[in-house]
Amino acid sequence: MKRPPPSTPEPFSTHSLLWRLWVWTAGVVLLAGILASGVSYLLAWQESNELQDTQLQQIAALVAAGSVRPQSLDRSLQGDVDQDARIVIQSLRADAPPGRLALPHTLGSGFHTVMEPGGNTWRVFVQHTPRGTVAVAQRTDLRSDAASDSALRSLLPMLALVPLLVLLVGWVVGRALRPLRLLAHGVDARGETDLQPLSENGVPREILPFVRSINRLLARLNASMEQQRRFVADAAHELRTPIAVLGMQVDNLKPLQLQPQARERIDALRQGLQRARAVVEQLLSLARSQGDQAVQWQTIDPTQIVREVIADLLPLAESRQIDLGLDTAQPVRIRTDPHQLYTLLRNATDNAVRYTPTGGRVDLRVRVEDGHHPCAVIEVQDTGPGIPPDQLARVFEPFVRLPEAAGEGSGLGLSIIRQIAKRLGGEVALENAKGGGLILRYSQPLQSAKSDQS
Repeated sequence: MKRPPPSTPEPFSTHSLLWRLWVWTAGVVLLAGILASGVSYLLAWQESNELQDTQLQQIAALVAAGSVRPQSLDRSLQGDVDQDARIVIQSLRADAPPGRLALPHTLGSGFHTVMEPGGNTWRVFVQHTPRGTVAVAQRTDLRSDAASDSALRSLLPMLALVPLLVLLVGWVVGRALRPLRLLAHGVDARGETDLQPLSENGVPREILPFVRSINRLLARLNASMEQQRRFVADAAHELRTPIAVLGMQVDNLKPLQLQPQARERIDALRQGLQRARAVVEQLLSLARSQGDQAVQWQTIDPTQIVREVIADLLPLAESRQIDLGLDTAQPVRIRTDPHQLYTLLRNATDNAVRYTPTGGRVDLRVRVEDGHHPCAVIEVQDTGPGIPPDQLARVFEPFVRLPEAAGEGSGLGLSIIRQIAKRLGGEVALENAKGGGLILRYSQPLQSAKSDQS
């Protein structure tokens, strides 16, 4: 069995900016903390040694001044102190009795490091006085231990401060990048048709050029989409007249005595012209739904709009032997644009009627859905073939038609419905009914109607 190739590690440059800033800043803080700790330790260790040397000098000065005798001072320093930790004082006169350390009486004044036969090393300070030469000694390992303890005590606050600084750096960097996160959340919350420029308020100076570049790109995209919408609308307007003329010419052929085969071809031509006229009208509706058409807000009962749609499409439903009607009509009022809501519901109902087999049923419902966010719901349910679950989201794209829908529609109806729903502040969704058929559900929050009445 062939093993998969090992995954390539992700380069550090692709990590988040917050992570990179935190890592670099924390690394610098750690490095500076380590260097500062090392220097602080060395300085404290050196200062402790110098302090102990000063103590040896002060003891020697006391002996030299005659304030105390070496024997009495030695006894006073012994006390309860550990014999290995105490300071040794002895005279270096030639006639002096042997002391704790075997020091030559010719030892020069100043500091010396002497190793005794037992292996211990001593720090010795020698001072010549009128009364004789005095040596004050202390073991170096004990001095080093005391110096290390003193240095560590001075080092502990800094070692405890470094982790706090690392955490503080992470918090500061996060706060500094908060405007970027807010900007990203604002962009993510936008719809695909919202191309308004990004606000520059509160944007850091370093990010401002990037935000302005994004705004220029949005302006170019908006201009390009507007040009595309104008082209679609102009093309649809230009096509309406020749299609209407062709339809009139075909209708003029009705009184003529034609062969059955020729009449069948004329009927097929008439049906093709009707489909072309429907496509042109759909293109115009799509251009209007995507454009900057102003919304005429009114607070209405959507049931009246539903009744108008049913009345307009009833002849088409009867010609296909489809039962079209209003199944549920709960009292509700919403804030919307009546003309655009009519276009939305007409497209939804027209699709349902056209895709429902002969003898089927199309029901419309207006109801209130209670919950945390109450909303008005308008449903259009048919008894048609439905849509495969993996295609429910895709059919909202322009010009998308399912293979089983060949010859029906233009693939624009659902796209128009979605555009109008977003413009009105509502949502549209499709789902297959349990008993067969399709349900198109348009929902709109009720608080918009309340705000309009207040």
